[in-house]
Amino acid sequence: MTDPEDPKQVSNDLRNAQFCGGLINADTVNAGQIGGDIYNIHLGQQTAASGNSLQSQNQRERSQQERDSLEKAYTLQSQKVANIRIALLIETDVSRKFQYEQQLQAEERTLGELGDKLDAIEQQLQASNFSHSKQEDKQKQLQKELEQERKKLKYEKEIFISYAWGGDSETYVNHLDEVLQSKGIAIIRDKRDLGYKGLIKAFMEKIGSGKCVIAVISDKYLKSPNCMFELVQIAKNDDFYDRFFPIVLPDVQIYKPIERIKYIKYWEEQIKELDEAMKCVSATNLQGFREEIDLYTEIRHTIAELTNLLKDMNTLTPDIHNESVFDELSKAIAQRLDE
Repeated sequence: MTDPEDPKQVSNDLRNAQFCGGLINADTVNAGQIGGDIYNIHLGQQTAASGNSLQSQNQRERSQQERDSLEKAYTLQSQKVANIRIALLIETDVSRKFQYEQQLQAEERTLGELGDKLDAIEQQLQASNFSHSKQEDKQKQLQKELEQERKKLKYEKEIFISYAWGGDSETYVNHLDEVLQSKGIAIIRDKRDLGYKGLIKAFMEKIGSGKCVIAVISDKYLKSPNCMFELVQIAKNDDFYDRFFPIVLPDVQIYKPIERIKYIKYWEEQIKELDEAMKCVSATNLQGFREEIDLYTEIRHTIAELTNLLKDMNTLTPDIHNESVFDELSKAIAQRLDE
């Protein structure tokens, strides 16, 4: 029988070991399998690559199979080491703690050996595939970089316009669009560029991150959830002031505090109205309504700051822009695109 007081005698059988009143599962902690069948993996000798492509392919397949076996063994060994560490942590008996420390050292050595073998076979696989894959990787990387550059260039030259559909606002935007197109400045508009079945929210988020965003602000704009979502998105992104090119139409009343408060009150009423309507129905399957209230709330929290900024900016009047054929706006956009 093993003497528990003799640290030189270490038992590998943990089936009856008790720790703080509990039992450690022998199937997960037993160290008796060290060097056993699950780790008895024969790597064999890796032959040098020859000119025979079939032989090279067979060699790679054998190496891949050996690597898969090693990975499974490494995972099992890692679990075993983790279990012994837990057992060591909760054990209070001095002699048994010593046993676990000895056992842990042995298991960690086995884990290290498996790791070394796994690294070696990975290097062999990489070497065998290097000549073929290196060129492919370079080609893919180059293609990826070119695609990124194309996207970046496209993004950097995009000019969006945010406006409320219908009425004087859209009439003004149509004229603005026509003039800028004649100057060689292409504007991205939802009605023209969104496309059938295009996702409106995703398009609005793209507007929010655009390098240049012309916003034709009307009273309808400041009361539109979609328009205000775009404005909030523009404000959220970096360089808001540099990217934002507003034109304020005459029906917007923001130049007196009492006028700006009316817009705050409007959104508070929208929140209250929708919230009360939702209380009249079951809370089940109301996807989208809660998000709508969240949007209204975000607009309510930011509209005071945004209208105050619009009031403070010299946006020029719509008539001045018309008379100059949008010359000041065109110059400002060109300068921004060149940055």
